[in-house]
Amino acid sequence: SYHDVDSSEMAFKIAASLAFKKAMADAMPVLMEPVMNVEVKVPEECLGDVMGDFNSRRGRIMGIDSEGKLQIVKAQCPLSEMFRYAIILRSMTSGRGTFTMEYSHYEEVPGEIARKVIEAAEKERVEEEE
Repeated sequence: SYHDVDSSEMAFKIAASLAFKKAMADAMPVLMEPVMNVEVKVPEECLGDVMGDFNSRRGRIMGIDSEGKLQIVKAQCPLSEMFRYAIILRSMTSGRGTFTMEYSHYEEVPGEIARKVIEAAEKERVEEEE
């Protein structure tokens, strides 16, 4: 409620800031990340390497099909794990593999990874304030 002495613009800003911080803590927010549908076409002899690589990227193999002499791996993988994938795939397949990728959905970031991301963001914020 309004009070002639205590109702200043600064008092409202402070109250709003405190209320927001409390609401965020009470809401127990989670960090989300985009997950991509990925389709990789590789020669059969490279299939094991590609599947192992997806497992190391927190990916999930959704299925494998054949198209002539190529194996088609359908997977879902977090976008953050797909950076530089074209270079890795080229290396694994001696340039004979191709892939396409499109957005699928968002998922919660696993706890340890989320903690690291939040710590890095907090460190960056503190450095900007200095």
